[in-house]
Amino acid sequence: MAIAIALLVLCLFGVTLGYIGLCSASPWKPCIRCRNKRRSRHCRACNGTGLRQRAGWQVWVYLTRFGRTR
Repeated sequence: MAIAIALLVLCLFGVTLGYIGLCSASPWKPCIRCRNKRRSRHCRACNGTGLRQRAGWQVWVYLTRFGRTR
């Protein structure tokens, strides 16, 4: 049982590091709402650019800005 938990923790650690690497390499992803059609200038999710920030990048920006204000 302890081996299974250790493997799950290692797997979670690897997935987390992979996502951090993905967010730092390309912080923008295609817009989900505009994915099936071309860019829509009326899309509120991406403001018509066709690209949205990744959630991990949004968290990183929030934490760094939060640290600067205090």
